[in-house]
Amino acid sequence: MKPTRLPNMSNKNIYSELQDGNLVDALMMLKTKVDHLGDWQLQQELEQIQSTYTSMLSYLTQGIEDPEAMNIRGKLIQQAYSINDRANRSITLRKQPFNKYCQTYTTSRAESIDVPTTVVALETIGTTMKDLKSDEMRESIRRHDMEQTIKQRDELMGKLFDHTWTSDIWTKSDYANYSNLFASEQLPASDKAIIVSAITLACYELFDVQKLMLLFDVYLHHDIEISQRALVGLLLLIIRYDNRLTYYPQVKSRFSLYCENHQFVEDCFRIFMQLQYSKMTDAVTAKMTNDIMPAILRSSRFNGIDLRKLDSELTKNGENPEWHQNTKDDSKAEKKMRQMADMQTEGADVYWTSFVSLKGFPFFQQLYHWVAPFSFEYPEPYRLANSMRPEILKTVTTLFQLAPFCSSDMFSFIFMIESVKQMGQDVIADQINSQLNEEGAQDLFEHIKPRERKAIDVSRCYIYDLYRLFKAYPYHSQLFDPFCKQFVNFSPLYFDILKPLAENYDETLSLAEFMMRRGEYHDAIALFGHLNPKEREEDSDLWQKMGFCLQKIGDSETAIKMYTTAYQLNPNSKWTIQHLAQTAFDDKDYALALTYIDIILKEDEDNLKWLSRKAECLFGMEQYEDSIPTLYKIAYLDEQSEKAQEMLAWGLLMTGNTEKATKIHSELMEQNPSVRNNINLAHLLILKGEIQEAYHLYDAAYQLAKDEEEFRKAFWEWKNYLERIGLDAGKLQLLFDTVRTIRNGGQSD
Repeated sequence: MKPTRLPNMSNKNIYSELQDGNLVDALMMLKTKVDHLGDWQLQQELEQIQSTYTSMLSYLTQGIEDPEAMNIRGKLIQQAYSINDRANRSITLRKQPFNKYCQTYTTSRAESIDVPTTVVALETIGTTMKDLKSDEMRESIRRHDMEQTIKQRDELMGKLFDHTWTSDIWTKSDYANYSNLFASEQLPASDKAIIVSAITLACYELFDVQKLMLLFDVYLHHDIEISQRALVGLLLLIIRYDNRLTYYPQVKSRFSLYCENHQFVEDCFRIFMQLQYSKMTDAVTAKMTNDIMPAILRSSRFNGIDLRKLDSELTKNGENPEWHQNTKDDSKAEKKMRQMADMQTEGADVYWTSFVSLKGFPFFQQLYHWVAPFSFEYPEPYRLANSMRPEILKTVTTLFQLAPFCSSDMFSFIFMIESVKQMGQDVIADQINSQLNEEGAQDLFEHIKPRERKAIDVSRCYIYDLYRLFKAYPYHSQLFDPFCKQFVNFSPLYFDILKPLAENYDETLSLAEFMMRRGEYHDAIALFGHLNPKEREEDSDLWQKMGFCLQKIGDSETAIKMYTTAYQLNPNSKWTIQHLAQTAFDDKDYALALTYIDIILKEDEDNLKWLSRKAECLFGMEQYEDSIPTLYKIAYLDEQSEKAQEMLAWGLLMTGNTEKATKIHSELMEQNPSVRNNINLAHLLILKGEIQEAYHLYDAAYQLAKDEEEFRKAFWEWKNYLERIGLDAGKLQLLFDTVRTIRNGGQSD
C-alpha cells in the first residue's frame, strides 16, 4: 500500500491554495485541520466535497466531459473556503474565549435572538417614542417614560447588533428576515443603518456571500444614510475578498449590472477618494498637532467658538470653495483656520486628532455605539441633554447642524461638555452669551436650518466613524482593520470585480487627477494609462499629466517621452515646454534641455532662472565659450547675486581668462569672505602657483566652516572643471589633507 503523498506545505496555507485554484492540496490540508478540530458537521461537508471532486475527475479520465464541470469546481472551491472559515472560527472560539468577538458570540447564542420578533419589538418602540414626543402629559412623566423606552430600545438594539455581527452563514430564511427588516416602514432608519454596519462587520469575521448580496439590495434603499453605508461596506468587503470573489460569479455580474447606473459609479469613485484620504490621517494629524492648532491656540482671537466662522468656512462639504482673498492684516491664526477648513472641505480627517482622546467614555464600551447615527435617543446622551444647561444644549445642537462632525465625534463632544462640570459650563455659557449679544449672532441661532445631508456628507462621516472604530475601539486590535497599511490602494484597477468602474472615462480621470494631487503618482499613472490616450490634440493634457507623475517618481527618461508627445500635439503649451526643459536638464540631457530652454528664452529673454539653466547646460556640454555671453547677461541682470558672479568667473576661467576670473573672485572675497569665496579664490591662486597664499585662504575657510562637511563640499565642488584646465587632483588632495591635519592637531580623520 502506497503512503499518501502530502502537499508541499512550505509558504503555503489553505487560503493561498484556494486562491490559486489548487483544490486537491487545499482539501488535503483542510482535512488535517477539520479532523484535528473534531467537528463532525464540517467533516461531513468536506467528505462530500472530496467525493464530488473525485467523481468529476474520474469521469474526465473516462473521456466523459461535463459542460458544467468548471461551474461545479467553482462551487466546490466556495464550499472549501466556507469550511476553512468556520473551522478557523471554531479554533478561535476554543483558544481565545476572552476575545471580544468570542464572548459576544457565546452570549448571543445563549440569548437566542429571533430577528422577526426583535424587529417587531423595535418597530413598537419606535412608534412609542414618536407618540411620547408629541404627548402633552406632564413633562416629568413624559421624560421618565421616554427614558425607559430609550433604555429598552438600546438593550434590544445591542442584542440584535451582536446577533448579526456574530451570525453564521445565512440560510434563505435569514436572508428573507433581514430583507424584511430593511423593507419595514415602521422600523426607524437609524436602526436599519446600524444593522448595515453589523452586516459589514460580520462579513469581516466570517465571509458570507448572502450578506454581500444583501448589501447590493440595501444600496437601493431610499434613505441616504442606509444606502451609503451599504455601499461603503460593499466596497470595503470587495477590496478585502477580491481574490476570493473570482469564484462568486453572482457578485461580479451584479456589480457589472450596477455599473450601468451613473449614480452608482459616481458614488463609488467618491468613496474611493474618501478612503484614499483615510491613508493620509497620520500626516493630517501631524500637521494639525504641530502646525495648525498651535497657531490657532496662540491667538487671542480664537479664545471662543465663533459660530459664524464655522458656518461659513467649516460646513461646505462636497464643495471646492474659492476662499476669500487673503489680506495683509490676516493673522496667522486666521490663515491656519482657513487652511484647516480647506483641508476638511476636501475630505481630510482634521478632527481625528482632537477627538481620539475622547473615546474612553463608558458609552464607547459597546461596539454598536461606534457606528450608531448620532442622536440624543440613547440612555446616556438623553440623560445629558436633559441635565445640560439650556445655553449649552442650544449651542451643541447648532454646532451639530453646522459643523461636519461624524457621529462618533458628536457623542464624544457631548460627553466632554458634561465632564467639565458646572464651572467649565459657566465659562462656556459666558462665551456663548457674549456672542449672542453681538449684532446678527442671534439670527444664526434662531433661523438656522439643518443642512440637507448629501451622499458625500454621509459616506465621508461614516468612513470617519469606521476609522475611529478600527483605530480607537478598546478591542480594536482584535478586529480586522480595513484601514491597515496592507490595503493601501483604493483604485478600481487593482481589484477584478471593481474594474468595470474604470470604464467610465470622466470618473476615472477625476480619480487619476485626485491621486496626482495627493502625491499617489504610481496609482495616478496607472489610471491615466488606462484611459488609453491617443496622439491627438485633445489628449495632450493626459500626456502632460503622465509625464508629470513620471517626473515626480524619478523616471525622467519616460517622462521626457510623455512630454515630447504632449509638445508635438500642442506646441504652444508653455507648461509642457518648461517641464520638458527641466526634466531633460535633471536627466543631464543638456542638448535636449537647451533646445527647449531657447524656446522659453525667445518669449522671455531676461528670465534669470532659465538663463542660469542655459549656462549650466553649456557648462555640462563643455561649450564654455558659448556660455560667456549668457553668463555676462546673468551677472548684469542679477548683479547682487554672488552665485551669478561666481558662475561668470568660472566661465571665464574655463576659457583661459584667468586674470578676469581672479579679479571677480577677489571682489567677491572683499564683499563677503565666506567659506566658498575663500576656497574659490584659493583654487585660482593654486593655478597661478601661489601655493602659500592659497593655503592661508584654505585655512581661513576651514575656520569659517560650521563643520567638516561644509568645508569638504565647497573644496571639491569645482573639481571636475579644475581638472579640465590642468590642475592636478593629487595636489589638491595634498592641500586638503594639510589643512585638516594641521587644524586637527596633527591627526587626519
